[in-house]
Amino acid sequence: MKFYSYDYVLSQISQQNWTMIIVSTFLVIVTGFFAFKAFKDKRGSKFRELSLISILTLIAFVLISITNFQNSQSNDNQFRSSLHFIEIVSKELGVDKKDIYVNTSATTDGAIIKVGDNFYRAISGTDQDSYLLEKMELYKSDVELVEVEK
Repeated sequence: MKFYSYDYVLSQISQQNWTMIIVSTFLVIVTGFFAFKAFKDKRGSKFRELSLISILTLIAFVLISITNFQNSQSNDNQFRSSLHFIEIVSKELGVDKKDIYVNTSATTDGAIIKVGDNFYRAISGTDQDSYLLEKMELYKSDVELVEVEK
């Protein structure tokens, strides 16, 4: 069974995808170039067709980027709630948050927490910041601690 550290969960929150921004900027520049050439050469259709193709490519790329961004935000929200959960458990048990490991990096209800040699099962309360921690014993389980790669 894998248990994830606080730093590992923190590292799962994605950063801005610079590749998407660079490709979008490049497509805007190419589209502008083709549109300018099509405007100058009113009789030819080569640049007009190329500008239409690049506009359609740009629209498709932007729509895909929006979908990826929304999915990324949804995942980030789950990881942030897991981080908040670890911070609450850290305060409640009086231990450093780097000493707490959870068996899931995205959800909190029903998660198993490892603190030192002790294991707890978390049950969500009525409030976002309230959890019931039930001490438990794990039998015949191979515990693997996952740290962030440096």
